[in-house]
Amino acid sequence: MKIQIEFFKDKLVESIGAGIYEIDVCKDKKTEVLYIGESVFVLVRCASHLYELKKNPNYFGFTEKTVENPEIKLIFHLLEQVDDTQERKKCEKEIINIKKPLSQSGIGDRQKNVEEKILALTNFLEDDISIGGK
Repeated sequence: MKIQIEFFKDKLVESIGAGIYEIDVCKDKKTEVLYIGESVFVLVRCASHLYELKKNPNYFGFTEKTVENPEIKLIFHLLEQVDDTQERKKCEKEIINIKKPLSQSGIGDRQKNVEEKILALTNFLEDDISIGGK
C-alpha cells in the first residue's frame, strides 16, 4: 500500500474519544469525501479502517493498482466530538445525506457493494469528463 495517509493532523488527541469522522480521498488537488463514520473511539476505529484497507483494497473501493499509487492521499478528519451514542448516530446519518460519500449507499451508514465502490472511486480518480468530472 503506497497511498499517502494523513491521520488526524490537527486533532489527534481529540480523536481518541467519541465522535464523527470523515475520510477524504485526494488526487491532483481534487478532494472528495470517501466515507463518514462514527465511533466511541474514533482513533481506534480509523486505525481499524486502515488495517482492513491494507488487507483488502476493495474495502473503500480501491483496487490492487490504485492502492499502490503514491499520488493518492487519504485524509482522516475529526468532524465533531459527540459522546451521546444516539446523537452521534443521528448526526452521522445527516452528514452522510448531505456529503454523499463515494463509498456509502445513502441508506443509513451502509457502504455500497464492492463493484459500486470501485466504480465510484475509479471515476473520481480518473476524473472522467463524461461522468461529471472536471
